[in-house]
Amino acid sequence: MNSIQPYENRTRLVGLDFLRGLVIFMAIFEHYTGYLNYWYVDFFPKESDFYETLYRSHLPMLGQLVPMDSFTGQVSAWLIPWVSQVYLALAAFNLSARSSEHMRATLVKKLALFLSIIFVLYIEGFIIAPNFGEAISFYPVMLWMTLLAFFSIVYAFFGIRGMLVLTVLSTIVSQLGVTSLLEHAELWMQTHVHPGYELDARLDLFMASGCFGFLYGWVWHHYAEKRDALNKLLLGIALVALSLYFLNGQAATIDLHDVYAEEHALAEDTIGRLGIWGTEFLVIGLILTLHQAGIRLSWRPLNWIGMYSLTVFIFHKSIFIFLWGPLLTWASAKMGTTLPNNFLLIFTLCSLSVGIIYLFKRSGIICHLMGDHQDQMWKDVYRKKRLSDA
Repeated sequence: MNSIQPYENRTRLVGLDFLRGLVIFMAIFEHYTGYLNYWYVDFFPKESDFYETLYRSHLPMLGQLVPMDSFTGQVSAWLIPWVSQVYLALAAFNLSARSSEHMRATLVKKLALFLSIIFVLYIEGFIIAPNFGEAISFYPVMLWMTLLAFFSIVYAFFGIRGMLVLTVLSTIVSQLGVTSLLEHAELWMQTHVHPGYELDARLDLFMASGCFGFLYGWVWHHYAEKRDALNKLLLGIALVALSLYFLNGQAATIDLHDVYAEEHALAEDTIGRLGIWGTEFLVIGLILTLHQAGIRLSWRPLNWIGMYSLTVFIFHKSIFIFLWGPLLTWASAKMGTTLPNNFLLIFTLCSLSVGIIYLFKRSGIICHLMGDHQDQMWKDVYRKKRLSDA
């Protein structure tokens, strides 16, 4: 029997906040590693006025990639292939909590939200990107919002049956000519708009993760009595998928000079995708199994990142490009060295950035700068004025 609970009465899954926070922290780690890889290529040229004075020690690295240390490479090889996939699966898991009727009633508002987030991400791109091509590129979080919007439409009008059909299609989308179409679209943009354009998030590599997360969440949210059986089933599937991957697949690799070079390589192979999907089911299934046993996996710093994941994601890049990058360049120049790129440094910068974002959030300064404290006054003064004018 269907045991649908009112959405408002559902207990927040703190274990998934923990996992989301861990995933976001790993994404920050990847991005900061990448910024250090590319600093002398994309950002240091802006300091050309000071090459022969302050930044003389950096000149031998101009236009060169800064390699990460081997330990960072090993960590990245194990974690990077599934980080963004799990984040999408978790977002889709939450999206499925409401009924299709409720989704249909709130669809316009939800689509407007996803579109607004994409718009903000493009604005961020124009602020931080080293060139126009990268500013207009299509990145994973933009694809996540696009897919979540698409899932919302399908679920609103076709219900869970529509999502089941979409899930089947998502597993064979690469055989439907989508990959070739996307490659041609990227080439066209590079040829006719800007050579720096990149279609960094391909539909064929990520759509299935979102669909699986949605279906997992739908059964979890709407059939409470089946949660234990669901977790056992998906943990079993995860073990089979991971066994097939470890027996037949190739280990993920990493280029120490470019953390992004092999970022999606595992997802381009069928066996590799099994490894990714198995990892998703394993980590989500384990956390939900612990939840069912009354164990709430939680560590406040990571859970805070998980709850405010978009806030953290939006600000972390700017903090590196406008604070840590210039500061490291200056400090290393003063010591007569070049930029380091090692695990301890990256982990420290990631932690400090999260701390800065936390202080921004807690201080209320962002809301104050946005004028939230004046919203009621605006309504009182100008809404009344409009009504009186009418």
